[in-house]
Amino acid sequence: MSEMIKKLTVKDVDALIEIARSSWKWIYRNIYSNEFIESWIREKYSKDKLLNEIIRSQSDLDIILLGSFAESTMTGFIELKTSANKAELLRFYLKPECTHKGIGKSLLLEAEKIMKKKGIVECSLYVHQQNNVAVSFYKKNGFEVKDIDGDDFVMEKKYKDLQ
Repeated sequence: MSEMIKKLTVKDVDALIEIARSSWKWIYRNIYSNEFIESWIREKYSKDKLLNEIIRSQSDLDIILLGSFAESTMTGFIELKTSANKAELLRFYLKPECTHKGIGKSLLLEAEKIMKKKGIVECSLYVHQQNNVAVSFYKKNGFEVKDIDGDDFVMEKKYKDLQ
């Protein structure tokens, strides 16, 4: 089953919210209560907000929003916000059963191709210190811990070869 990566469209919004919810419930099940996770998803993944971000991505503005698909089913997504020559990775989730299959790496590489075209030289992100799956993934893919902000590691990857 081969993965296809493409920009998300407004039709993908419900699948995106569902992947975020299932991923949060899997990754954070021992960190946050189910009530906290549900309220976080309602607030941070409201359909209106996401539709706006999808449209900004479609228009090649300041959002890069890509999804991976097996046949026509979304398996994961990545979202970055760009500003001048920097990017911040805002959201990066896979269906729990789709982790450790190279899908995340493919999504990241595709996003990095777009960043390269935009002249991005640095990408940063915040990740919960107890999110071992993500911390390990980011380290394997060239991100380094630069700081700690509350419960989060602030990680960064520089793209020196892009100049």
